[in-house]
Amino acid sequence: MRNIISGLIPILVGMMLLTACETDNATLLTDGVWTFQDMTSDSEESAVISLVSLAKALLTDASMEFQEGGTYILTSLLQENPTTGEWQLIGEDQLVLDPEDEGASTSNIETLTKDKLSYSESFVDGQMNTYKVTTSWTR
Repeated sequence: MRNIISGLIPILVGMMLLTACETDNATLLTDGVWTFQDMTSDSEESAVISLVSLAKALLTDASMEFQEGGTYILTSLLQENPTTGEWQLIGEDQLVLDPEDEGASTSNIETLTKDKLSYSESFVDGQMNTYKVTTSWTR
């Protein structure tokens, strides 16, 4: 009996440590400021590639802060005033960003850890081809 109990103790301690390390996505999003890393697309259409390149240039050195309560602030060196809006998680893998005075967008979260956020959004180009744009942030 003593061997069974002593064998269970490391298992129980390990389970408690793993459970304590788990964090929900809302907490991961709001736990600090994110810095823009990259924006890519799987499109081969030149117009889409140009737009993604422009967006990437505009977001260079940008930061985004998700605040508890569902608001966010996007700050870019190229903008005089930060962009603000509301954010929402749908389930654990969809992120809705709703900037003030613009339409909302829904993205699929591909990676969300303490140090990396990556999400993608699908679009349809002028040739009716679906393509994906992926945006990455780091802390």
